Amino acid sequence: MPNGKQVISDIEYEQHIKYMDDRQLLEFTARQVYDLCVKVSEDRKRIEALERIDKKAFSIVSGLGAFAGAAIAVIVDFFVGK
Repeated sequence: MPNGKQVISDIEYEQHIKYMDDRQLLEFTARQVYDLCVKVSEDRKRIEALERIDKKAFSIVSGLGAFAGAAIAVIVDFFVGK
């Protein structure tokens, strides 16, 4: 489960749900959805931080690559142009 609880084996889990009445099943589902929402909201900040880091790293690498490419082009043009 999203909150780290130990998961019942698949067969036991399905049998457990099969014998729940409607109210128990609704309450169980509500708890699972709530736990998932809590986990997602906790992870949102970490995901956003990782996305910002990736954009910064990509920008830096792209800038260095463009600079190196321009430098090589200038050097080749200098020797070939004369």
